[in-house]
Amino acid sequence: MSEGGLEPGGAGNPEARRKYTALAVTAIAVLAAVVRLVWPQIELDAVTVTLLVIAVVPWLGEIFDSITLPGGAGVQFRQLTVRVAEAEAAAARLERAVEATADTSQVALTVAQTRTSGEPGADPEESVGRLAADYLHLRQSLPAGQERTHLMQQVFGELIQETARMPDPPLTSWLESENGGLRLAAYTRLFLNPDPRYLDALLDAVLKDDFAFNVSRGIRALENVIDLIGPEQIRVGPVHRLRTYFGELPEGNRKKHLRRLLDRFPGLT
Repeated sequence: MSEGGLEPGGAGNPEARRKYTALAVTAIAVLAAVVRLVWPQIELDAVTVTLLVIAVVPWLGEIFDSITLPGGAGVQFRQLTVRVAEAEAAAARLERAVEATADTSQVALTVAQTRTSGEPGADPEESVGRLAADYLHLRQSLPAGQERTHLMQQVFGELIQETARMPDPPLTSWLESENGGLRLAAYTRLFLNPDPRYLDALLDAVLKDDFAFNVSRGIRALENVIDLIGPEQIRVGPVHRLRTYFGELPEGNRKKHLRRLLDRFPGLT
């Protein structure tokens, strides 16, 4: 079953709707002709005919591009439908762009408010290891909720600071790690310093990650890496994997972030 609960070939499909509408209009026209032949004494006045036309017109947009009425007046169905759809899509993209800016601002604020994780001059890789352990401890010791999310945001802010101090972090190892804290460190680094070489490994890690907090940050990292490469340069395969994953996600932040990412591929989503 496709997203939204409709089968691909069902009534939610535009081609199916046009087919059913055409059949319905044809059946009504044939019925009217039969009634006229069986009861020729029935006469329809102009008001009745006008009301019948008004009742049918909204459905004709599924069949005709336009209809010209007597006197030259016309109705452009599909052009109007397309323009409304385009306007709605543009509004949705603008809303998600505003959300992205707000997310980035929140990250910057989190970094500004976080404490330094280690002593000045401490080995940043050791600091990352400690932060990864802190992150896992928070997940295990606190129930899901605002308090835990706030504390994990602080860890995320500190990871931004510490990974920025590492000239060549072991990103492949982190992305493939069973340690969710180290995967978060990799997402953090690639969010801060997107590197096209890690696109496939990053995508694999995000799609396999079972930590919702991680996935949201991983998607943000994917956004920055894909923007650096250029969406038009991305192969169909990765986009298809993201689209499939999108259909599996429940509503929430992960789906919201992924929808914003998929906006970059309007022809493939």
